[in-house]
Amino acid sequence: MIEERMRKKMFYWRGKEDKLSHLEFDQQIQEISKFIQQQCKSENLHFLIGSGCSLPHVPLMSKTFDNIKSNTEISSCLGDYAESNDIEGYLNWLKNAMTFLQSGDEYNKYAKAFKKTKESLLLTIPKSYTGLSEAENIKLITTSDNYKKFYNSILSHREYKDFTPINIFTTNYDLYNEIAMEQNGIHYANGFRGLINRTFDPQNYRMRLVDDENRYKEKWTTVKRFIKLHKIHGSIDWNYDTNLKTIVQSSNSLSKEGNENVMIYPTINKHLETQQSPYSELMREFTINLQKRDSTLIVIGYGFPDSHINQLISQALNNDDFNLIVFGDKTEQNAKEFYNENKDRNNFHFIEGNYNNNKDGHHFNNVIKFLGGFKL
Repeated sequence: MIEERMRKKMFYWRGKEDKLSHLEFDQQIQEISKFIQQQCKSENLHFLIGSGCSLPHVPLMSKTFDNIKSNTEISSCLGDYAESNDIEGYLNWLKNAMTFLQSGDEYNKYAKAFKKTKESLLLTIPKSYTGLSEAENIKLITTSDNYKKFYNSILSHREYKDFTPINIFTTNYDLYNEIAMEQNGIHYANGFRGLINRTFDPQNYRMRLVDDENRYKEKWTTVKRFIKLHKIHGSIDWNYDTNLKTIVQSSNSLSKEGNENVMIYPTINKHLETQQSPYSELMREFTINLQKRDSTLIVIGYGFPDSHINQLISQALNNDDFNLIVFGDKTEQNAKEFYNENKDRNNFHFIEGNYNNNKDGHHFNNVIKFLGGFKL
């Protein structure tokens, strides 16, 4: 019975499977935890957070796609996406079809499918975090607590030295990152400036907060609890303001009816078809930061569905001064493909395994334990 339990509670670390497989379970996780915490002291530390981190309150986008495929407005326009779980890829495909067709019955068919798919996706993302049912409130608390523990864990490794700010890149549209940072008293920049009309300006990422308590000292101390948040696929609280002709962020948009102007990737706003703002600027930030010296990217909750993001990560692996750590499940098709393409690189670390049950080692709540010092 003990041997069976230990066999199930096993972690695998790409490049170090043999070493870990001969260790007791608690030694395995301590080895990984020690490595992760050391990498958290990299000069430039980045995280890529995917939809798996917002479970259980926000379902995986692949699950949402499966649930809506039976809708008649969508099922007639699935094409090669009938067997796919990439809802964002499907939306992009529909958008391209609409751009090509411009008008007519075929255009209207794809436009209806796009609108229905976008509506269905946005309905799974909470706009309000109050007035929930008891079951939903439990999911909210679990998800929110995970994010708060995550931010406290990663900042604990960088509070006693003047490190560069941590970069959080996320494909998620929900507000859990923002809520966790605000509840933890963490300052953050998200690419928007202003108070009344918060508009997108990538120069916002170039600024730092300083402690000016002694304003006459020669060198001001930067605020250490400071994060740069990059929502590279947009957000539930981003809207295209048709009057200002620009992208705005406002909590007021969460209570408005309709979602036509909600800025999530992809979108069909006409101005974006030529400018591709803000997505182009956010992807540029992703590329630039991964190329910085002594950089570490830790990937959590991301199943590698976006080929563009995957390509940029693979390119960064060409830099010997870059380390990639992925918590994932390489039995998943997209993750398996990325793993097979990059498994021979010395700066690529893929960590998976079992903690409480089958293939839960990469789940957000367990990764947080590695970040904070795994305690059995």
